[in-house]
Amino acid sequence: MKRIFVLLSFICLLAGISTTAMAQEGSSADALIQNGIAVLQQIDRDGSGDVWEGAAAFVKAKLPKDAFVKNIRQARSTIGVVAQRRWASVVRIRYNTQAGDTPPGLYANIDYATDLRDGTTVFELISFQLDPNGVWRVTGYIPRNKQ
Repeated sequence: MKRIFVLLSFICLLAGISTTAMAQEGSSADALIQNGIAVLQQIDRDGSGDVWEGAAAFVKAKLPKDAFVKNIRQARSTIGVVAQRRWASVVRIRYNTQAGDTPPGLYANIDYATDLRDGTTVFELISFQLDPNGVWRVTGYIPRNKQ
């Protein structure tokens, strides 16, 4: 489990979707939040393969589809049935130079406070990279118990 968290943390730090939303660099936080919700709903429906199909190119090069799907499924299995999600934060990050395996570009991290049916709250982080065509592409997903 620790290995999965470390791998997914790495992917999110590198910070799309098969139902990719066209977005310009100046797109609103609301659009990013909605894109994140769409990805989370795909993950909820066990659509991680579709998420991989629309992921950022460097993520697809780093993780084969089967490994990505396995990691997302394992991560998602750590939380229960979702009752409601609300955004907690939206952060954009620009890398101007290559930072390790992170290509230069604009990234966004959207954190959601997710209420589960059992009454607990968990946090889910979805990360995106804005590709050259103006499409936000998934780079990672991390569910966790504390923000």
